[in-house]
Amino acid sequence: MLKFLTACLGALGALYLLIRIKFPWLYGDIKFLSIAIKTVIQIEKSKRKKELPIDLFERTADKFCHKPMIIHKGRSYSFTEVDKMANKVANVALGLGLKQGDTVAMMIYNEPAFVWTWFGSDLYTAIEDIAEDLENIDLYTFDSSDVEIPSRFRRLNLELKAAPEDRIPRSMRSNVTVMSTNCLIFTSGTTGLPKPVIVTHLKCLFAGFLLAYRTSTTSDDILYTCLPLYHSAGSMFGVGSIRRYARYHKDRSSLDIMIKRQLLYFQGITMVLSERFSASRFFHECRQHNVTIIQYIGEMCRYLVNTPKSANDTNHLVTAAIGNGLRKDIWSEFQTRFKIDNIIEIYGATELSFGFGNLFNEVGATGRITPLLKILLPIAFIKFDSDANQPVRNDKGRCVPVDTDGDKYINSGDLLYIDKDYYVYFYDRLGDTFRWKGENVSTTEVANTISELSFVADTCVYGVKVPVRNDNIISVLLFAVTTYDDGIGQGCEGRAGMATIHLVDSDNFEPTEEMLCKIMELCSTQLAGYAIPRFLRFTRFLDITSTFKQMKNTLKREGFDINLTIEPIYYFDIRHKKYCQIDKDIYSHIIDKHINF
Repeated sequence: MLKFLTACLGALGALYLLIRIKFPWLYGDIKFLSIAIKTVIQIEKSKRKKELPIDLFERTADKFCHKPMIIHKGRSYSFTEVDKMANKVANVALGLGLKQGDTVAMMIYNEPAFVWTWFGSDLYTAIEDIAEDLENIDLYTFDSSDVEIPSRFRRLNLELKAAPEDRIPRSMRSNVTVMSTNCLIFTSGTTGLPKPVIVTHLKCLFAGFLLAYRTSTTSDDILYTCLPLYHSAGSMFGVGSIRRYARYHKDRSSLDIMIKRQLLYFQGITMVLSERFSASRFFHECRQHNVTIIQYIGEMCRYLVNTPKSANDTNHLVTAAIGNGLRKDIWSEFQTRFKIDNIIEIYGATELSFGFGNLFNEVGATGRITPLLKILLPIAFIKFDSDANQPVRNDKGRCVPVDTDGDKYINSGDLLYIDKDYYVYFYDRLGDTFRWKGENVSTTEVANTISELSFVADTCVYGVKVPVRNDNIISVLLFAVTTYDDGIGQGCEGRAGMATIHLVDSDNFEPTEEMLCKIMELCSTQLAGYAIPRFLRFTRFLDITSTFKQMKNTLKREGFDINLTIEPIYYFDIRHKKYCQIDKDIYSHIIDKHINF
């Protein structure tokens, strides 16, 4: 018997070693699948019970009546308070004749009052700017000040004060399913106009459950967010086990879904809500409110790392950070300096049907896709030809690999890569990768390189066209692909790299000669020759969206034309290996092809 047990233990030990050596990723798969299974079970329960996000909120509000739900500017709002105010707004909305299928647009700030506020008094101007397009749309405000409001607005304060606090009967949403539209979320529109994405109740439930299991949150946790609540980062994921949706709402069963769905907690977590991000105030507020989980967007972490070091850097209770876009080059510094045990980096987008999550603190990774997960998950990685800038196809014209005949796909527009341990990393946006001298240049790689310099606060990299005058266009016909209305044509193949740099000394956008030399030296040693920026622009600030994405359209349009900006622009003098400032004469030489790149 002893020999048998010994043999069994030996076999188990050998099996364990075999798995650890041949399949080291299996443990991670088990962890991930356990989270996924728990999430699916909860979703199925909700579907079986016909539960919507609002039902979970009401149940949570009943359970955690007097527990703080939101903390904002030192004021605490309990679950009961939010529930009652939401009921008032819902009843007022019903009194206005709003019903399922109607659409309500909400313009709000990061404040608890968004639950019962549609338009704040300081947003009238924004509405008036588009008033002509709102000819047949009613405008309401809950503003209680004595300030005179535009004639088209109607105050609802008296109705709200007199409205009952009773919940809307659940029967009014009996015909709504988890596949019904919860809201329309507008993507940030970094490279174009914002685009609305339909978000179902199912997706809202899935995001909340999945995030709750990933972070192992409990009702004792306190989450801090300063991200705008009208983006999915601050709503669907910013809440984790907390939920907040403030967008354009459609296809509701009743107005209580529209209102109370805005801040939905089904785990009883408390949210500390800040109006906006402040690097100097961030961890101070975390200490003040005993925050345990923070939400980030990568650029926030860079701002925090750039703040002066302090003895209070580790004086907080934060144990986890969850978000997306954390650059690999600052990940370790951020985690070490502020002693945050667990960083959960997520890859996804509002419009995507899938996403990744880094559950293992692997620096820079956005998730993992092992051979087992490739089989189980509806995600396909296809080969991409970076030279041709298009997917690789087989002799039948199919992407490689595509396993299901007639299957459909969503093109994320992102270029990812997988390492030997099957970790997935974000490489670049395909739209942000430009082609120069027959090579593809990664804007992320160039920006990360320049941002290593201590005097650089931020860098925005993009490709610009190098024009020539039309009277010279015959001599460069092979490269002339566009003619502009101002008499200038496209004179170089592809787009030249340009970096707009925001210096640490934000009051000064004039670089010193030493700075220019250091940029040149770093780029020459760290980047391939074709990736070295041909133009530099220095600015006092970089335009970003409310979710910290760089706005490149204007910069691309202005290019290196000194007639379109007062900010200093420099070009790469190839002969002398240095950056020289562009004046009117130099600009003329460039477009006359007297200066080559």
